[in-house]
Amino acid sequence: MQLLEQFNNREVVMISRSDFLALKTFIMVAEKLNFRAVADKLGISASAVSQQIQGLEERLGLRLLNRTTRSVCLTEEGRVLYLQTAPLLENLADAFMQAHSRSSIVKGNIRIHAFRSAAEMFLDCKVAGFLASFPDVHIDLTINDCPADLMAGRFDLSLRLGEVLDPGLVAVPIGERLHQIVVAAPSYLEARGNIKQPEDLSQHNCIGWRWPGKVTPEPWQFSFNGQLKNISVTGNLVVDDRERQYRAAIAGIGVAQVTAERVSVHLDSGALHRVLEAWESQFDGYYLCWIVGKAISPAMRAFIDWLRNG
Repeated sequence: MQLLEQFNNREVVMISRSDFLALKTFIMVAEKLNFRAVADKLGISASAVSQQIQGLEERLGLRLLNRTTRSVCLTEEGRVLYLQTAPLLENLADAFMQAHSRSSIVKGNIRIHAFRSAAEMFLDCKVAGFLASFPDVHIDLTINDCPADLMAGRFDLSLRLGEVLDPGLVAVPIGERLHQIVVAAPSYLEARGNIKQPEDLSQHNCIGWRWPGKVTPEPWQFSFNGQLKNISVTGNLVVDDRERQYRAAIAGIGVAQVTAERVSVHLDSGALHRVLEAWESQFDGYYLCWIVGKAISPAMRAFIDWLRNG
């Protein structure tokens, strides 16, 4: 109550629109120390920038900048004003953007393509919360492990592995790097023996995985002393679905190379046993992507922020 009375008794000084614009210009000049660069960014002349700063100095009764024909530098008063006001304007801009993203104008359709594993890790647990916060947004979600052509498929966003990024995409990392491990069911290892080094895989039934639409299974990748090694494996089962791969391993069919994040529950329960731990490798995880130069709608921006920060 005392704070409220103090606030009500204070004299409120309103800043005019011209002073606010001049203050923004001053902050830009203080950061760049170059009138021409600021003028180019604002799309006005250097003399107009100079006039804004001069007018602000006159209204404040302070010299904020020392100017010569060759350089611009802050005065002590200018330095203090910059340190006091720059964070305020930045916070104001952030607050405005956050309010904008929560407003009712966030509406429209978002077409999203996602790898199955990415959908399990990032979308299944978040889409409900996003749609509850933005009920006017409609999401059309396509799930498969075939890297989609965003232009041809008319997708707004794609959630995919870093190893299949295209040059024409903006790519924002989501989550951590992935940890690749080799697993097998305890019953399989009891029957066939343990696996001590990658070369031993030639004596085991390896459950292969291939990209959807491809014929040849992917080689398995290992790392030892910082060196990467690819090994071609063989077996009597090849799949194009990572879930089918690790479930086949749980069933005791053979050995599988999967991401630790995907099978952590089955490792904890003992359904799968980890082998070749000294040769495990890491690789780039998932990225949220869109076409370079694509206009970002408020709905897309809200979804991108939600997925990155939610």
